[in-house]
Amino acid sequence: MTIREASIADAKQLSDLITENANALLKPHYSPEQWEIFIRYYSEQTMIEKINQQVMFCAEANGHIVGTIALDNDLVVGFYTRLQQVDQGIGKQLMSHLENYARAHGIKALQLAASPAGLAFYHKNGWQKVKDFTVYHYGVGFEETLMIKTL
Repeated sequence: MTIREASIADAKQLSDLITENANALLKPHYSPEQWEIFIRYYSEQTMIEKINQQVMFCAEANGHIVGTIALDNDLVVGFYTRLQQVDQGIGKQLMSHLENYARAHGIKALQLAASPAGLAFYHKNGWQKVKDFTVYHYGVGFEETLMIKTL
């Protein structure tokens, strides 16, 4: 597996990976309105915008993207692994890569908004809960947990 920066050419594959993962792990927890917003938030067109505005990495194996993670200033966003590769260490490698990138660029702490599905992973990897809160995308609220990790 290799980790590289995402390019515009990856937008469709990234959108599909995130949607597939979320369909299995997050959709059961979302209302129909939240799901509609989620799909819009990670559409191919929106992924192109994200690639241009954030530092986004892809984990690639055998020519296929198997995971992704991004950094928006000091905020970790868009952290997903292909459903068939969950629990194979890809997420841990992506997070380590992103943390090393952040350290090299003078970032001393990272934060993220964790969905309930990700909490165990973050706790196991040194993240601390700050508070529960509601984040709004396109005017629709999502219950998340703000977490922080000192690098």
